[in-house]
Amino acid sequence: MKTLKIEPFSGISGDMMLGALVDLGAPKQLLLDLPRLLGFPDVNISINQVKKCGISCLKVDIQDNTEPVARHLHNILTMIDNADLSDGAKDFSRRVFTLVGEAEAQVHGVSIEEVHFHEVGAVDSIMDIVGVALLLDQLDFSAVVSLPVCIGSGFVHCAHGKLPVPAPATELLLQGLPSFPGNIAKEMTTPTGAAILKALNPSFTVPTLNMTASGYGAGKRDFEQPNCLRVGLGQSLTTDDSGAEQIFMIQTNLDDISGELLGKHFQDLLLENGALDLSLTPLVMKKGRPGHCLEVLCVEENLQILKNLILEETTTIGLRYWRAERTVLKRTFETVQTDFGKIRVKCVTLPSGRVRKAPEFEDCRKCALSAGVTVQEVMGAAKNICA
Repeated sequence: MKTLKIEPFSGISGDMMLGALVDLGAPKQLLLDLPRLLGFPDVNISINQVKKCGISCLKVDIQDNTEPVARHLHNILTMIDNADLSDGAKDFSRRVFTLVGEAEAQVHGVSIEEVHFHEVGAVDSIMDIVGVALLLDQLDFSAVVSLPVCIGSGFVHCAHGKLPVPAPATELLLQGLPSFPGNIAKEMTTPTGAAILKALNPSFTVPTLNMTASGYGAGKRDFEQPNCLRVGLGQSLTTDDSGAEQIFMIQTNLDDISGELLGKHFQDLLLENGALDLSLTPLVMKKGRPGHCLEVLCVEENLQILKNLILEETTTIGLRYWRAERTVLKRTFETVQTDFGKIRVKCVTLPSGRVRKAPEFEDCRKCALSAGVTVQEVMGAAKNICA
């Protein structure tokens, strides 16, 4: 699985992300064309190579010659909707700005419609967010992972005055994401950077990756450590040299939930979000309560989303999970023609080299319903052809 890896060891901001994505290989010209796409003819974007503690990075600068305007969320969303952008870029941009709007509304105790975007509503921040969305849409990846994010410490001056680091909106956006202050008393992660990271919904359980590319985006200041953001693309490795597949087991016990809430709807949600397999085992729990043990298997890339799903959809207040290994036999499919219709047959190669064949139940069930016979009769016909 192609994975985008984010390493915010010196925090994350919109311009750092832009530089890192272009350095990673996203089309530079798309970013340079962004002011025209958004209708800002007096805005210019420049991309230059700089060094941070000896590391070659790309630094993105946005020159804004327009008058400052405090925008509302609907103004920005309308601007995005009217721009000549891909659907993916529009969706991600909307998500980031909505996250910022919700955080600002909570901080100031107003509705999201009343929020005035100051720093994040400025043209350079709009360029940062929409630019990141546009570049991400050009990269080929299906999962996102991140290391814990450095947030800094001390105080920062903004439109509302002198605020602690992280600023209140940034702190809200980072809730649920692992972070650390680091050694520098500065704002290392901006609200824009926090919102972009939040919108990407990364897993912070980083799998073993075969990295194929990396890029560095420079921050504005110089510190005793590299003030840059590193992003990379890699292929996750799901098997080790012995052929054992690396997976995770998620487990929780449930004794206060209706059985219907653990039925088909819930199980389909788990499978649709990457569960490899699942089971519910009846239990007798403390105080003699009847309950169930839920167990879900998944690969590392889907661990976080499945943990969140179980916590949201059930009554549990905690989960257990651990890394495991499984050996999977090689499987192929063939189709056989029976008197009742075509049936797919699973062909499993055993360690001895022998092949075990089994008709697919769902195909047999559909043919049985159509022909007005039993499923067992259809399965028998398919097995006879396979023999």
